[in-house]
Amino acid sequence: MTTYGTMLIPVPLEQAAPVLREVCAAGYAIPAGPRFCLVHPDRFVDENNVFALAGPISAELGAPVLAAFQYDGDRLELEVWCGGVRAHRYDSWPGRDDEAANDTPEGADPAAFLDFAAGPVDLHRLASALADTPIDAEDMDVDGEPGYVWAQALHWDVLAALSHPDQVIRRAQWDYCHMRRAPQTLAEMLESTELVVLGTAERPF
Repeated sequence: MTTYGTMLIPVPLEQAAPVLREVCAAGYAIPAGPRFCLVHPDRFVDENNVFALAGPISAELGAPVLAAFQYDGDRLELEVWCGGVRAHRYDSWPGRDDEAANDTPEGADPAAFLDFAAGPVDLHRLASALADTPIDAEDMDVDGEPGYVWAQALHWDVLAALSHPDQVIRRAQWDYCHMRRAPQTLAEMLESTELVVLGTAERPF
């Protein structure tokens, strides 16, 4: 299962691009519908991961930023930044790296994510996803263990509950590294005008 870090911003790409070019040292930005954009920073550049960038971007744009980091299918971390300040943090598995910690998700408050809705919100699905309680049987552990099999599916359900279409959710689960290494696939899925190259990143197609 892949690891990825992305940011969802409720600002059209053409409006956000000048700030993203200024703040992000390397990465790509793409549209996520008419009112949103996605940022895929190169997380291997110092101080260029989603959690380091979300604050400055939110301050410069005057808009909230939802930073997401999904690690190897196991853990989803979400942070909401507003005006340069972290307003909320969610962790689907706080005990992953600390056996003494509680495995119950932290920050499972649906209200914290409503600024990122693209349409009507399915509050039941959103609350269930954040609580690590999948509604769909295909996302449940076949061995009967509670929670999602993959954190990527949890992330999918969060964004789906916020009315983002499948195409946008797929884009929200791309990582800069994967985009850079698969230029032909990326070109088939994006028009050249849809990709904004940030900082020292090279245009993949």
